Amino acid sequence: MYVYDIVIVGAGPAGLNCAYHLSKSNKKVLILEKNKTIGPKVCAGGLTLHDINYLKIPKSYLDREFNQVLFHTSLRTQTIKFNQECIATIDRKKLGDFLVKRVKNIKIKTNAKITKIEKNFVIINNKEKIRFKYLVGADGSCSVVRKHLGLKNKNKIAIQYLLPKKYDNLEVFVNPKLFKSWYAWIFPHKDYTSIGTGCDPKYFSVKKLKENLDSWLKKNKINVSKAKFEAFPLNTNYQGFKFNNIFLIGDAAGLVSGLSGEGIYAALISGEEIAKIILNKNHKPERLERILLRNKIHNKILSLLNKSGPFKIIWFELGSLLTRINYFKKQGIRGFL
Repeated sequence: MYVYDIVIVGAGPAGLNCAYHLSKSNKKVLILEKNKTIGPKVCAGGLTLHDINYLKIPKSYLDREFNQVLFHTSLRTQTIKFNQECIATIDRKKLGDFLVKRVKNIKIKTNAKITKIEKNFVIINNKEKIRFKYLVGADGSCSVVRKHLGLKNKNKIAIQYLLPKKYDNLEVFVNPKLFKSWYAWIFPHKDYTSIGTGCDPKYFSVKKLKENLDSWLKKNKINVSKAKFEAFPLNTNYQGFKFNNIFLIGDAAGLVSGLSGEGIYAALISGEEIAKIILNKNHKPERLERILLRNKIHNKILSLLNKSGPFKIIWFELGSLLTRINYFKKQGIRGFL
């Protein structure tokens, strides 16, 4: 049997950043990753200003950088310009490579699927027993650690096509008839482009969403015959992060914004904050609390949109007009980027 102070399940941004901050201590830490390769994940691959500033990631890792967004409503197109590059796209394998390089003196075990969890140990691949003092669930929206704790998911679903074609602009489209309270996106990468949307299955069926996306693509003469189609869950159902000696971070904790779908920054911050709590029980996770407050506000806005029915279009048009005023544009940047 192997014994560790902390076992982290999942080598995504949350788990790797948690490990990075734990590596500064003398704790014995193990990361368990179910996949063969660290990094790749079904994701649109967007980094916000928060992510870029926090990681200080070299530009060589980024696919594209943008200082403006084309925001389309049913009636108008608004170009929202920023004073600097506020949004970037990145290949998740590259992001994983960058985060792994930051982690020193910590063992990472790949092809390690959790098959059983008990109070003080896990079993991987139905045979290897690993004992821990603390367990950190950083294993995404379909977390086995979260499931072990008996917490239900209320996942939103995102769908996308990956086109082997380059686009010049990062674009966002709001159209209540097609995408209800959410939006569609065009995220250009270095060698491909992500075009997708998402929904809450509670309010809108994924099947109908795909039909609407396909008809919208056809109307805009976007050929996806050679594109790869993907679907992925977004866990927005936060129910806490500490459960005795077990912690949840990132998507596993339900820290994805229900309004924007952004989850990388929350994953990074929660990873750091939980590492500090493990090392110092008196640590106050103030930055994590700010993310929880942001998500609470986002959920209230989303709830308002969901209840607005045909009046959604008014809210979207108003939002588009407000971006022309610097004060509201800055508040929008702070709230979403």
